[in-house]
Amino acid sequence: MKIDNIAFQPGMNGSWTVPLHKTVHHILLLVTKGVAIYRFGDQTVRVHKGEGLFFPQGSLRSAESDLKDPTQMYSAHFRDIPDEEVPDCSGERFIHFRPLGYDYLKQRFSMLNECWLGKMPSYELIARGILYEILGIVLRELSGSSHSSSRRSLALRIHQYIVQRYREPLKLNELAQAVDRSPTYVSTVFREVTGRTPVEYMHEVRISAARELLLTNSMTISEISESLGYCDPTYFNHMYKKIVGHPPSHTLKLQHLNEAAAKAAIRMP
Repeated sequence: MKIDNIAFQPGMNGSWTVPLHKTVHHILLLVTKGVAIYRFGDQTVRVHKGEGLFFPQGSLRSAESDLKDPTQMYSAHFRDIPDEEVPDCSGERFIHFRPLGYDYLKQRFSMLNECWLGKMPSYELIARGILYEILGIVLRELSGSSHSSSRRSLALRIHQYIVQRYREPLKLNELAQAVDRSPTYVSTVFREVTGRTPVEYMHEVRISAARELLLTNSMTISEISESLGYCDPTYFNHMYKKIVGHPPSHTLKLQHLNEAAAKAAIRMP
């Protein structure tokens, strides 16, 4: 795999456009705020927050933002990868999807972007590893055949419960009662479908929220830690580093790189 670029487009007022042209690489993107509008010939797709879009190398497309809902998104531009390792469009021009594990994908895209901007030793190797993980998650979600619809539906209900209450302590008995299943069954099904336990997912949602607060808010690290349900800042730092790969203080440093990259960007994916 050859990665040509990893980009993060912060939400902003005004418009951005991509003129009609053919892509020279595969593009995978995840919208984290607002709406992005893509056009492929006579087909138009609106990609909302929480949704992803993949289109293969050689796609003829144009794009623009929704003026009423400014777009924020991550995108990966890559090539030289076997067909079986990218989503199969099966004759379609693109694949538009809503991942069940959106919060985790958002966190991995964030890590990928920071790795690409930081350009520390071996960053290209690490970036390929993270992008392969993201592609694997997307492929698994798109297949859907390995899990029954009832199990995926239950996993979605668990996911929604956690996202709505992630700042509160997660009590497995209360979660199980909310979805009318046993605690053991809840943990088993959620792990089968998502690859992690409900508690692990809660931490991922919290840390994803923490990173967003670090980049968009003037709160201190201790204040963010407390607001997300971590009474001990040391434990918060431990979980942040475990999930993101570096401490929260490092994210603040990389924010300046993001801002510089956004100002220098001329074209959108």
